Amino acid sequence: MSDEDRAHADGLRDARVLVTRGGAAGERDAEAVRVRGGLAVRSPLTVIAPPADPAPLAAAAAAWNRGEYDWLLVTSANAADAFAAVGARPPHRSEPGAPRVAAVGPATADALRAHGFDPDLAPAADYSAVGLAEALLALPGEAALRFLLPVSELADRTLESALERAGHRIDRVSAYRTQPAPRDAAVESRVRAGDIDVILVLSASGAREVARRFAPLPAEVQLAAIGAPTARALAEHGLAAGVTADPHTVANLLDRVARARFPNPSGGSPR
Repeated sequence: MSDEDRAHADGLRDARVLVTRGGAAGERDAEAVRVRGGLAVRSPLTVIAPPADPAPLAAAAAAWNRGEYDWLLVTSANAADAFAAVGARPPHRSEPGAPRVAAVGPATADALRAHGFDPDLAPAADYSAVGLAEALLALPGEAALRFLLPVSELADRTLESALERAGHRIDRVSAYRTQPAPRDAAVESRVRAGDIDVILVLSASGAREVARRFAPLPAEVQLAAIGAPTARALAEHGLAAGVTADPHTVANLLDRVARARFPNPSGGSPR
């Protein structure tokens, strides 16, 4: 258990938390719930699939390996996994002018390191496309650069638009698709019966699935959004996030849920 987890142990106090990611990420989320005293209920809302046409991603990886880009921009662990899976190699740091790697936040950075990519840059606090764009644009130098951006087919253009306005070239390539996971009738019944206290909403596609599967939600069910973009996605489907993480990490989100459910007697607000 990390020092951070020890500090918040029992913070969720038997709250029933719906963990909506699958695979290793979902297991990490479930463990973070458990070390805070919560009861993790795992039911993925979405699954990751290869892009409809895998050729562009493979071609982009080959171009990256040839040194045709100045930067690799990675905005999710899924993108890191997908890019490495098609043969992308870490840059050789010893070579002059070696390309650099940027990660949107800690989870993405960890996924990159698992594949041998050591990120050169990540936002200090705002783990979002906006935060990554600001970090990149704050770097010294005025020359136009060439960026490679492997992303979900559903990703918005926030990051690339900001860089394009600054005169840079961004090659966006679809790295994966997010698709609805098979429905879980037992979990849907539990949500509607109020037998789930908190639903973790970790993406815009997850927000869509929450609305499709669970709406209308019982008043006592709290929606916890990983960041402002996900909270906006919930609002677009007529749902309100009771808690929003800042910075955009699952650990921060769960700590905010704990503080919202069991406020600090001193009156402190979630941090």
